[in-house]
Amino acid sequence: MKFTILMEVITLLIKLMLRTKKHVRDMITYKNHTIVMMTKDGKRGRRFIIRDGAFSSDRVLTDYDLAYVWKDGDTAFKVLTSNDPVGMHKAIANWDLEMKGDTTLSIWFLFFFGYATGILKRK
Repeated sequence: MKFTILMEVITLLIKLMLRTKKHVRDMITYKNHTIVMMTKDGKRGRRFIIRDGAFSSDRVLTDYDLAYVWKDGDTAFKVLTSNDPVGMHKAIANWDLEMKGDTTLSIWFLFFFGYATGILKRK
């Protein structure tokens, strides 16, 4: 349940930052990606759709360019809400997180995710 609520909050936060922060809007201007965060059982998650400067989100978990597949919702919630800057790397090393699809998008998405959620700050 916490994971599902977190995905909703992240979606709202990204939409807010896209409205208020030009540098975040600029990051998606020419991008066309679909990224999913979901649990391994495929029952919970969220798809983030970026198309030519527009952002949307839905619950379709089967169509993606990159997917972050978490062992379970509790693990995902713990890692995504922690202050550990290498938390996702540790989750991958511990097999709590698996990436599927075009993994080269992960670096761009993590920067976008960081700026869009306010974790990363522009100097």
